[in-house]
Formats: sequence, structure tokens, C-alpha cells
Amino acid sequence: MDEQMEMGRRKLLRIGAAGAAFGAASLALPRPAYAEGPESVQVGEIYQLQADFHRAKTTQYLDLMMSLWADDATFTNNSTGTTYVGSDQLRSFWQGSGSFTHHRFSLVPSYKTTIEVHGDQAFLYFECHDVGDFATGGFDDPSLKTIVNDTFLAGDLRHVGGDWVFWKMTAGPSSPLSFDTYYFPIP
Repeated sequence: MDEQMEMGRRKLLRIGAAGAAFGAASLALPRPAYAEGPESVQVGEIYQLQADFHRAKTTQYLDLMMSLWADDATFTNNSTGTTYVGSDQLRSFWQGSGSFTHHRFSLVPSYKTTIEVHGDQAFLYFECHDVGDFATGGFDDPSLKTIVNDTFLAGDLRHVGGDWVFWKMTAGPSSPLSFDTYYFPIP
């Protein structure tokens, strides 16, 4: 009986040590937005905005994508130096983008997402890493799983009619891939 009890204690100590190591490691990483206090509902809604953005890209649901942008939104593409203004230009951009002309699965390193709420405006930073041609067997054949795009999207959001929407956003490359590099200035 004492031998079984000792084995149980050792196992418990190993689990405790592993948990402590994990906790210490998490403190060394950049802090994501946490849902605490009066802003927690807004932060949750902004996370949903980001999730809907990636769902729209992955499912090529253009109407959903457009519903996420303010009517007077601006979107600057740092890769081309082009700024798109308003719904018509944004729709044209998204319709011709790689996510809407090729099947891609959009992935997000969620721990790098940064959200700062300031009343009816907020700052948001996140990254997209897209797996190409996943619908043509890429998930069944590991040799077809390739990252075809690494991009950040960052800028200002507005709270309009009860919803958070993209307002003044900038996109650009988020490469080389890095667990701790942010490719846009974080306020």
C-alpha cells in the first residue's frame, strides 16, 4: 500500500511541476487581450469579428466579409501600396483576392491577437496564415499542405449599431513566421 501511495505522490508532483512550468512559460509570452472587467463583452465581440473574418475567407462568403466593414472603411494593402475606400472598392478587392479566388484555410496564432478598447473605438492586430488548396485533398495528403500566405491585419475598429466593424485597417506580410514578432506597431 505504501508503494502505491508513493507512486501516486510522485505522479502528482510530476503533474504539478509540469503545470508550474507551463504557467511560467505562459508569463514569458506577449500578453493577449483578456476578458476582464467592463470591457470583457466588447473584447469578446471583437474576437468574434476576427473569427467571422477568417470564416468568411475560408468559406469564400463575400457577403459575410462585407458585413464586417464600416461603409466608410479604408483598407491599405502595404504589399501594393493601394488604399481602398468604401464598400464598393473593398468588395472589389476581396472578390479578387487570393482567399476568394482559391480555396484556402485561414489559420490564426490567437495568442498574438491584440485588442485595446477605447469606448466606441478599438485597436486590433491579428495574423492570418493560409493553407492552400485544402479542399482538393490537402488535408488527406500531407504533401499538399502548404502555407500560401502570411498576412497581418491591424488598425482601428468602430462600434456601429451595436456591432464592431473594421474601419481604418492596414494589411501586409507577416513573414518570416515568428512567434514573437508583430508586423505592425502596437500602441
